Amino acid sequence: MMEAVTYNKLISDKRRRMGNLSLFLGVFILTTLYFHFFSWYSLTAPYGTLIAAVFLIISLFCYVDIKYMLKDPAFYLMAFGDLIALIHLFAIGSNKGAILTIFDFLLILYLANKVCFNEKETLISAGYTAFFFLYWTVDVKGYFKGYNTNYGGLVLITGFCFLIFLLEYIFSKMKKGKAYIALRLIEVFLFALAFNIISWYRSRCALVGLITFSFIYLLPKKLWRNKIIYGMLCLLGTLGSVVFSAFYVWLGRMKEVFSLRIFYKDIISGREEIWAELWEEYLKKPFTGIGSSYVMKLEWMEGLFEVHSGLLDILIVHGLVVFLIVLCFILKRLFSLRETVSRDVAAKTAMAGIFGMLFTAFMENYIIVAPFSLMFLMLFAYVNHRGALLEEGTMEEKEFKEEKALEEGAKEKPLGEKEPLEEKAKDSSEEKV
Repeated sequence: MMEAVTYNKLISDKRRRMGNLSLFLGVFILTTLYFHFFSWYSLTAPYGTLIAAVFLIISLFCYVDIKYMLKDPAFYLMAFGDLIALIHLFAIGSNKGAILTIFDFLLILYLANKVCFNEKETLISAGYTAFFFLYWTVDVKGYFKGYNTNYGGLVLITGFCFLIFLLEYIFSKMKKGKAYIALRLIEVFLFALAFNIISWYRSRCALVGLITFSFIYLLPKKLWRNKIIYGMLCLLGTLGSVVFSAFYVWLGRMKEVFSLRIFYKDIISGREEIWAELWEEYLKKPFTGIGSSYVMKLEWMEGLFEVHSGLLDILIVHGLVVFLIVLCFILKRLFSLRETVSRDVAAKTAMAGIFGMLFTAFMENYIIVAPFSLMFLMLFAYVNHRGALLEEGTMEEKEFKEEKALEEGAKEKPLGEKEPLEEKAKDSSEEKV
C-alpha cells in the first residue's frame, strides 16, 4: 500500500490544496528570482534555503496534524537529525546558517510520502518547470549572461525531466493514433535536443543526469519489480555518491597515466583536488563534520567552500550521524514507491527524474539547494498522485491489465480447449459441406 495515499485521507482536501499551493509558490518565487536575470540570482541566492524553509513549513502544517506529528517516529528522527546537526555546528564553531540546508532537506524527505498533487496541480506544476528547459535552450544564459555553465546544465536537465514526465502523463490519457505517434516523434527529438544543448553548455554533471534519466526511463517494468535490482539502484543513487567521490580522488592520482576528455575537458579537472582536501579534513572529525566555515587551501578556490556533491556535502559538513539519518530517510522513501513505479509508466518517468537528480548530485550540491530541492519533492508528489489513482482503482495501466487477464485466462481455460473463433469457423465449414 502507498503510505502517502493512506495518510492523505486523514486531512481535508482544502488543507491538501493549501499545502500543494505552498510548495508550488516556493518553486515559482525562487525560479522567478533565480532563473531569469543573473543580477537577481546574485542578490537572492544566499536566502534560498530560508525562503524554501518558509514554504516547506507551511506545507508541513497543511499535511500533518500536530497530534499525529507528535506520535510519528519519523518526525522525531527528523527532529533528532536537525538537533544533532545544530549541536555539531556550535561545537566546531561553524556558520550556523548551514543548519537551514539540512533542515530543508530532512523536511523534504519527511514530506516525500505525504505530499500528493491532483491531476490539475500535476499538469500545471510540471508544465511550468518543463518550460525552463525550452527557455534556457532558446535563451542561452550559461555563457553570455553571467550564469555558470554547470548551473545552466542543472536548469536544463531538471526542466527536461519534467518535460518528459509531462508528455508521458499526456500519453497515459491518449489512444494510439496519428496524434500519439506525432507526440512520440517529438519526444525522440527532445532527447536529441537535450543532448545537443547540454553539449553546448559543456555541462558534464547534466550529461550524467541525462544518461541516468534515459537509462531508467527505458528500463523494463519487470526489472522495476525485482527487489534486488531496485534495491541496488537505490543504494547506487545514494550511498554511491560518497563511494564515487573516494574513487574519483584515487583516479585523480593517476591522471598522468589515465586521460579521458568529455566536452573538450579532462574528466579529471579539479573536483578530485577539492574532495581529497575535504576527505582529509573530514577524517579528523568524522562524527561532527567540518562545518561550512572551513576555508579551502587550494589556491584556485580562493578560500571559497564548495563540496560539489549533494549527499557528500551532508556527510562532510554535518558528520556521520546526520548523514546516516538522511540515508535512512531517502532509502525508505525510494523503497516505498517500488510498487507504484513498476505498474505505471508516468510514475516510472517521475522516478527516473528522481534518480536523474540523485546521480547528477554526484557532481553538484543540486538536490540540497533551492529551488532544485523543492522540485525534487514535486517529483515524489507526482509518483504519489499516480499511486493514489492506482490504489483507488481509477487508473490501471493497460499492460498490467493484459498480464492479469492472461494469467486468469490460463487458469480458467482447460488444457486443449479450442478458442471460440476456431469453433465458429469449424461449425461454418460443416454447414457448407
